[in-house]
Amino acid sequence: MSILENFFQDLFNIKSVIMALITIGLIALMMVMTYLVSQRTIRRSRAYTVGVHLIEAAIVIGGVVLLRQTFWALNGGSVADWGYVIAQLIILLFSLYAMQTLAVTLVNLLMPLVFYGQSLYLGSSPRLWWLFVLMLLLLSGVVGYISRHQALALESEWRYLLLQFLYGLAWCVIIWSVLPYHWFYASNVLVIFILYMWIIRVFVTRVNLMIAHFARLSQAANYDELTGVRNRANFDTTTVGVFGVYQRHPAKPITMAMFDIDHFKVFNDEYGHLTGDAVLKHVAQHFNQALTRQTDTGELFRYGGEEFVIIFEDESPSAAETIVTAIRNTLEEHPVHVNGQKLTVTVSVGISALEPADLDFDSWFKRVDHYLYLSKEGGRDRITVEGQTRKF
Repeated sequence: MSILENFFQDLFNIKSVIMALITIGLIALMMVMTYLVSQRTIRRSRAYTVGVHLIEAAIVIGGVVLLRQTFWALNGGSVADWGYVIAQLIILLFSLYAMQTLAVTLVNLLMPLVFYGQSLYLGSSPRLWWLFVLMLLLLSGVVGYISRHQALALESEWRYLLLQFLYGLAWCVIIWSVLPYHWFYASNVLVIFILYMWIIRVFVTRVNLMIAHFARLSQAANYDELTGVRNRANFDTTTVGVFGVYQRHPAKPITMAMFDIDHFKVFNDEYGHLTGDAVLKHVAQHFNQALTRQTDTGELFRYGGEEFVIIFEDESPSAAETIVTAIRNTLEEHPVHVNGQKLTVTVSVGISALEPADLDFDSWFKRVDHYLYLSKEGGRDRITVEGQTRKF
C-alpha cells in the first residue's frame, strides 16, 4: 500500500469521524464557556475571575485528555494517528482564540513539554533536542502573539493563515524530533490543519459577533445608559435573589445603603442639565470604582434620578457604613470639573440590614428610604444607620 493510501486510510475512517464529533463538541463547550465568562466576570473580584480562568484551562486540558483516551480505546492502546494529532492541535489552538486568558496560554506552552517528556519516557531518542528547542521557541512566539493580538489575527486572513501554518509546522517538527515520519505526512497534515482552522476562523468570527451582540443587549437591559452602573430593572431582579439567599441563610447579614446627591436640583437649575448629567456620571463612576476596590460583596444600582442603592451581601450595617463613608470622603476630595468650574459634591445616606421581621422587600426598602430622609432632614451630607443620624 502506498504512502498516500496509508495516509488517507489513517485520516478518513470511522475513528476519525468519532474524533471529529468529539472535537466539535469540545469547541461548542469552549464557546459556551467563553460567553458565560464574558457575562460573569464584568463585575467580580479578582479571585473569582482567576478561578473561572483556571476552569477554562481545565476544560482545555480535559478536552485533550478526552481525545487521547477516546483514541486510545478506539485504536487498541495507541495514539499514533494523524487524525488524533490534528484534533488535538485544533483544540489547543482554538482555545487561544476562544479563551483569551493566561491560563490557556500556559496550557499551549506546556503541552509540547509534556509531549516531549512523555516521548522520552517511552524510549524515544533525545538526539534532536536542539531541534525541539528551536521549534518550542517558534511555537512560543506564535502562541504569545495570538494571545496578545487575538482580534488582529482574526481580522487579517493572510496573518491568520500564516500563524496557523507556523503553529502546525512547529508541532509537526516537534513530533518528528522524537518520532520520525515521512515528510509527505507532515505536508498533508499541515494542509488539512490549516483548512480546518480557516473554517473555524469563520465560525469564531461569527460567534464573537453574536457574543458581542448579546453583550450589548445585556448592557442595554441591565445597565444605566448615562452612568454605566446597574439600573432599576437589574436592581429589581437582584433583590429577588437577595431574599432567596436570606431565606436559606438567615444568619448571613445583607445590608442596603441608599444615597442621593445633595442639592442636585441646584446643579441642574444653575449650571444646566448637561452639568447635572456630568455630576450624576461622576458620582456613579466614583462610587462604582471605589466599591470595586474596597469589597467584592457590594453592588451599585441607579434606582432613579439622583438616587442610588448599594446591596451589600455578607456585610453588617457597621461594615457598610465604613465602606460608604470612605467612598464619600474621597468623593468630596475629587470635585467635578465642568466648563472650568470645580463643583464639590456631597451625598446623604441611609443604611439598614435585612431583618427577620421584613416579610417582603418593600418593608426593608421603605425603612432604608426613611433613614435616607432622616439624613436629608438633618441637614444633608449625613448618614443614618439603623435610625442613628450623624454627620460625615
